[in-house]
Amino acid sequence: MWENEKPLWYGRMSWRANWLLIVAFLLTVWVYGLGLIFLIIGYLRVVSTEYFISNERIFVRYGLLNKRTNEIRNDWISSYLISQGSMGKLLNYCRIWISTPGYGTGVTLLKDVYNPNLLKNVLDVILMQIYKS
Repeated sequence: MWENEKPLWYGRMSWRANWLLIVAFLLTVWVYGLGLIFLIIGYLRVVSTEYFISNERIFVRYGLLNKRTNEIRNDWISSYLISQGSMGKLLNYCRIWISTPGYGTGVTLLKDVYNPNLLKNVLDVILMQIYKS
């Protein structure tokens, strides 16, 4: 962590976003444990995805064995886009694209985040601080 960094939000991929894998588990669990494979895949997707937002930066990490990490300073953020399909609305999860202006990482994706309204409020506070100064 940076010197004056204060955590604003921490999260992982939502279990709700893995609804299709959970349905596949329930339908195939009786077939010699085949359904267990779907449950393990869903679990690994959730634990291998990590998001952290502070007053200084946004940190995104994907992957269990082959890790991919993006880190964006908050003053680089130019905008964000929230995308929520019909199942996302029903189960309260979304995808968020965070854009930077031409340098840095370009666009960073936060996949299948639970409670998009809370995260929208956090990002709005960050953008207000950036544009106020």
